[in-house]
Amino acid sequence: MAQDVVKHCSLWIVFSFFYLSGLQMAVIMSIDGQPQPTIWKTLFYTFLYNALIGHLITKYEKLWPFLASIVISIFGVVGFGVYFDDKLAGYSNELIIGLVLSLPFATFLVKQLKSKSLENNA
Repeated sequence: MAQDVVKHCSLWIVFSFFYLSGLQMAVIMSIDGQPQPTIWKTLFYTFLYNALIGHLITKYEKLWPFLASIVISIFGVVGFGVYFDDKLAGYSNELIIGLVLSLPFATFLVKQLKSKSLENNA
């Protein structure tokens, strides 16, 4: 059991680096696409990206998708985005917190929608 958690966490940490690349592009595009950028619109647009990532997480991670989204989000945004790589270091703390919370929330919603869809089809 413990080996499974370590193996999965290692894969999630590697994936979080690639998640950061897409998230950084989504943040830049969402800010550049607004005449007067606001934090709420930026978080909404990046939430759409996170919903796609949440779908991929729930599709491929069968054991712990919500835990995977938490690890990917924390290591991607805080670990690689702020401390190791400084790609997200220039943004406000509110945006960083919103980005960290967005992926687990999106994954939870996608998982709920998928389970409701399976219930309705059965």
